[in-house]
Amino acid sequence: MRKDRLERLPLRPRRSSRETKIQAIDIIICIILVTYALLILFPFWSAFVISISSEEAYLQNNLLLWPTDLDLSSYKKVFTNDALWGGFGITMILLIGGTLYQLFFTVITGYALSRKNWTGKNLVMNMILVTMFFGGGMVPYYYLIRDLGMMNTIWVMIIPGAIDTFNMLLMRNYFASLPAEMEESAKIDGANDIVVFVKIFLPLSLPMLATIGLFFAVGNWNSWYNAMLFIPDKKELWPLQMVLKNLISKVSSNIENPDAREGYSEGLTMASIFFTIVPMMCFYPFLQRFFVKGIVVGAIKG
Repeated sequence: MRKDRLERLPLRPRRSSRETKIQAIDIIICIILVTYALLILFPFWSAFVISISSEEAYLQNNLLLWPTDLDLSSYKKVFTNDALWGGFGITMILLIGGTLYQLFFTVITGYALSRKNWTGKNLVMNMILVTMFFGGGMVPYYYLIRDLGMMNTIWVMIIPGAIDTFNMLLMRNYFASLPAEMEESAKIDGANDIVVFVKIFLPLSLPMLATIGLFFAVGNWNSWYNAMLFIPDKKELWPLQMVLKNLISKVSSNIENPDAREGYSEGLTMASIFFTIVPMMCFYPFLQRFFVKGIVVGAIKG
């Protein structure tokens, strides 16, 4: 009786050595990815812990894994810091106005260079490509900005970045990958070049527009170098990242000279960093799917 019952039980298939190896490899890959993710997230977590911990707790243990003495005074100082809010306003102007400005010139240039041969097309293309590999140098660039009267103005952070060559090439490749029959059909129906561009090509290029728009937005959000070089005298025009750089410099000087303390601390620095990175971190996930699709499609055809 017992023997008959055992014979009726379903037999479990044995795992082959190949399946066992694949499972072991998957486990190893998961461990590596989890470890890599933790290494990436640890600096953010450490900075957050420092930002909500008291300065005394930080001085006792620089490597804080958990907040031992909760203190939100750093965030209170950040949200009441007029310089940071002023920099935030300037950065928002750069983020919106600068991004739209760069998108406009980059997209129309990419569209023009994706069309059929026209007189001077190769010359214009080569002149733009040269800028990817060669620059005029910092000193001539400084004198050019000065002679154009853009010193200590917000325009110095917007106008020079009209066309980004890499992003323009992505747009050019994308427009060139679209079927030429759509343009021919529209022109047969009486549409001119502007109508074809606005009503046909632009709606089809939303993934690429979102991709390069994200590039420009991140660049404008993180911009500070031009402000450091060309806006030394008007701190009210400093973008957020320049204000943060100045804040970190003061923290460093306070550490070296305790007698010159101005109320800044490491917690204030970390809270300021979170103040600057959280908005972009919240914005990025909404464009991630366009980002991946746009990069792949824009690189297909040259």
